[in-house]
Amino acid sequence: MIHAMKNSTNLKWKLLIVAGLLSVCQGFAQTLSRKDADEIRVLARERVKGLNDLLNAIANEDLSNYERRYLMMNSYMPSNDQIFINDGVIVEDDTDPKVKATAPGLDTPIEKYLSNFDLFYTKTETNTIEFSNIVVGDVKMDKYPYVKVFYTQQFKGKSNRDNTPYPPVSRVAELRADKSGNDWIVFLTSLAFNSTENAKAAPVTPKASAAFDSLQKKKEPLVAQPTDKKPVASPEATRQTEQISKQVSQVNQAQIQQARKWGAIKLGAGVAAIAFGAVTYSMLNKDYKDYKNKIADAEGFTSYAKPGVFISIGVAAVGVGVSLSSIFDFKTARGK
Repeated sequence: MIHAMKNSTNLKWKLLIVAGLLSVCQGFAQTLSRKDADEIRVLARERVKGLNDLLNAIANEDLSNYERRYLMMNSYMPSNDQIFINDGVIVEDDTDPKVKATAPGLDTPIEKYLSNFDLFYTKTETNTIEFSNIVVGDVKMDKYPYVKVFYTQQFKGKSNRDNTPYPPVSRVAELRADKSGNDWIVFLTSLAFNSTENAKAAPVTPKASAAFDSLQKKKEPLVAQPTDKKPVASPEATRQTEQISKQVSQVNQAQIQQARKWGAIKLGAGVAAIAFGAVTYSMLNKDYKDYKNKIADAEGFTSYAKPGVFISIGVAAVGVGVSLSSIFDFKTARGK
């Protein structure tokens, strides 16, 4: 009995040791490199700046209602413009300048928060929202890496509820990091008023809606699809194309005329050279026959007629070559 109890105790200790080792190993596995942590902090700062840009875009009076709704929805649904982790993100609503940071009931779904901002914040032509004093905290580990960013938010416009101006407020954003291949992707998971409680709060995991999950599964990278349709040129592009074609045609016509001109010159010179060579050779041959009839022991034709015979043959050969080259000029002119 005692032996069995000892074995049971030893087994418990072994299990505790194994569990401890697994916990330590898991802790080591979750340790981030300095490079990863720095990258996450940089991306977190950019995400907060992206939130600043989003609010300014929603408050721009030049955008239509449809365009504003499009921007808002794309910020929390799967898209290339997504900055929130999903549509389950909860935000402490700051769209009413009279409401204090400590007031109850401020938690608002991201869709409702952006709609409130669109509804109650006055629209202007210029940017009236500014985030300053941005401080990025250390990257911490939970089930995933997360980081908190602290900043001062200044709404320089007014509330259209009663034209009340907004005071500067201190806010804190929480962001989650996930690895995608070799890169980190960082999304906002919550927005709140800055307080000791919110600064130290454990990370949240917003629950996405079924609509978000469905879109996320279908989300695919945009790939240019091949098409058999020829692109339609603009009137300006067509005009420029016609002008260039006309200029090229003029150049080609000039080249054709030049080729024909040189072909004619070469052909004439070649024919003249052949004729000169033939006439010269014929005259030399006639003179040699007369010479041979008068002299019994006459020398040969080549010896008698040199150097004239060589000149006539050479000129004729040159004439043939020039005439042949003129054919290529005429072919060039025809091919253009």
